[in-house]
Amino acid sequence: AFCLNQLAGHISSTMSADAAKEAKQLSQKHQKWIIDTLKEEKGSCKYDKLVEVGEEHHCDTVGAMLKILKKKKVIKFKPIFLMYPMHKEEVVTLLKEDFDPMAE
Repeated sequence: AFCLNQLAGHISSTMSADAAKEAKQLSQKHQKWIIDTLKEEKGSCKYDKLVEVGEEHHCDTVGAMLKILKKKKVIKFKPIFLMYPMHKEEVVTLLKEDFDPMAE
């Protein structure tokens, strides 16, 4: 029984490590398209535009991704957190054009 419990614990921790790795990669991909969109928009755009592009990327966490990038000082916007549709007119500005979320 002890061996089975050890094996179950190992499988569980391996699965959660894989899930964490997958979640990190997805977060990096979402951050990348946000940065790419801001570059395409000459360095800034309204939150509404990012939500639109987010839908194309099947991203329902645009606000959270923006908060992460803001904390890293990659982008800036006025409110602490952007909520849709309340802040759809808020401008998001790219501060670090050379930031690569895939390199983290």
